[in-house]
Amino acid sequence: MTHWSIENAHLVTPAKVITNSNVVMNQGKIVDLDVKEKELPEISLDVDQSIVFPGIINAHDHILGNYLPRVGKGPYQNWLPWDNDLKSADVYVERQQIDIHDSYLLGSYRNLLSGATTVSDHIPHFVNDPWIDKMPIRILRNYTLAHAVASFALKWGDGIEKEYQRAVENNFPFITHCQEGFDPETLRDTQTLLEKDCLGEHSVLIHCIGLGPEDIKNHAKRKSNIVWCPNSNMFMFHKTVDIRSCLENGINVSLGTDSPMSGGVHCFDEIQFAKKTYYEMYHEHIDDKRLVQMFTVNAAKALRLPSLGSIEKGKTADLLLLRGESDRAYTAMVQADLKDVRLVIYQGRPVYGDLDFIEIFDYFKIDYTKIVVSGVPKVVIGDPWALLKRIRNAVGYKKELAFLPIEPY
Repeated sequence: MTHWSIENAHLVTPAKVITNSNVVMNQGKIVDLDVKEKELPEISLDVDQSIVFPGIINAHDHILGNYLPRVGKGPYQNWLPWDNDLKSADVYVERQQIDIHDSYLLGSYRNLLSGATTVSDHIPHFVNDPWIDKMPIRILRNYTLAHAVASFALKWGDGIEKEYQRAVENNFPFITHCQEGFDPETLRDTQTLLEKDCLGEHSVLIHCIGLGPEDIKNHAKRKSNIVWCPNSNMFMFHKTVDIRSCLENGINVSLGTDSPMSGGVHCFDEIQFAKKTYYEMYHEHIDDKRLVQMFTVNAAKALRLPSLGSIEKGKTADLLLLRGESDRAYTAMVQADLKDVRLVIYQGRPVYGDLDFIEIFDYFKIDYTKIVVSGVPKVVIGDPWALLKRIRNAVGYKKELAFLPIEPY
């Protein structure tokens, strides 16, 4: 039985906030919104005026890099000297002691605990394909990629031209780092993509910190997508993309965390840092609604996931419930912390939430664990506490990870 609903909720849809409403789900899909109480299914969960968003889509992460502490002594000229520092660091050697399945679980829980139900893991398919179906959240499966545009990029994929053409033929995103630095070759990345006829609406371009005004116009004209990772950019380069100009030119901008070895702790940290960075750059506030769209509908568009990113009939039932006030619904996400997550629903089933909602986990016969997150009792699919114990055993000491602040219940 998968026909159920949440009621007494405030829904953040693409166009507006619907107060005191409900969402009816069946077979992993949203089948109705805002129906009369007498029309609700037999199983209906009162969520006590929670703010309901689409599940967050983290548009850029390297899941195997979900570890701490950060590594780096920027500003760097481009990504390569940072990568050299990373791979010579003691923490990198430590990270290598962890089983790859556990590394993927760790990255998945980092995202899940901050409301992400979908993650773009920027890595070749042979690395993540064995683990995708074993994770508690969705890891993007359909994409083509290059590591970066410049000639000194890591050798991921079959070359930019072939990977981009494959993306167009299959209606996939083509994902690559672009203008992540300031050396002469990297600053030509946009021109290189144009010369190779690989700049278009299938292009999902990460970082783009070196874009100049003409580059931005070219991205806007070709309808490419940019993923903004301000935390990582400011840490590594002390600079980020001219995001206001990108938005003013109509470029579709999403948010990504990057890995916490250079980026933010989790999705909430990233969206808060984005708001802070925008103000520091332009001395004006970016609208909270616009930031929320970067983690939802914009990311769904960029990654070509039409069934995700918004709360609408027929869409996949990926939902994030947060504490907050209906008249400040978008601000609820921008100001959220891990303790503010009330419930995460993935494909119509609960996967993480407050202990108060344990009956719906029991109804779906979810294999769950009770844990405490930032001092708040929670219930979560799987067993992240056992995962953390395995990681501590692998590295030989009591490892603390800020994005997994859990204790046994």
